[in-house]
Amino acid sequence: MKNEAYYQAYLSHNQISRRGLFRSLFTAKKTVVSEKNLPRPPFAAKEDLFSAVCNGCGECILACPNNLIRLVQNQAVLEIDYAPCDLCGKCAEVCSTHALHSHFSADTLLRPNFSSKCLIKQNQRCTDCQTACPQQAISSMLEIDNERCNGCGECKIICFVAAITFK
Repeated sequence: MKNEAYYQAYLSHNQISRRGLFRSLFTAKKTVVSEKNLPRPPFAAKEDLFSAVCNGCGECILACPNNLIRLVQNQAVLEIDYAPCDLCGKCAEVCSTHALHSHFSADTLLRPNFSSKCLIKQNQRCTDCQTACPQQAISSMLEIDNERCNGCGECKIICFVAAITFK
C-alpha cells in the first residue's frame, strides 16, 4: 500500500522537480489514451470509465454465445473477425462491475473501412455488404451513416473478398 511514508522515501532517493512531476503526469495520460484503441464489446462504458472499472473477470467471455470477447491486458476486447456481434446483451447482463451495462449504447464504436480490394471500388457490381447490414448504414457509394451503424460486423463477415476492416 502506497502511503505518505512510501512517497517520502521515494522522493528522498529520487530527485524530481515540480515541472518534471507535472510533465510525467501529462505524458502518462497521453500514452494511456493512445494505447487504448482496442475494440470494446457493445454496451461498454466510455473508454476511461471502462478501463477503470473492467477488472478482467472474464464473465462476459463465458456469456458471449458467439465467443467474440477475449481479454487483452486484463480488459474485455471484442473480436469480430469470424462472426458478427448480434448485440444480444448477454455480456452486459453478467458484468458485475457494470463496465458493460444495458443502459450504455449498443454500439461497438467500430466502423467499416473499405480497402482497394472492394469490388465497388474496382467499378464492379456488388451489394453484399449493403444488403447484409441490418441497420442499412452503408450507401451505394460506400459511405457510412454513423448514426445508424452499430459496428456489428455483418458487412465484414459477408464480404467474400475480405475488403472490409474495422477502425
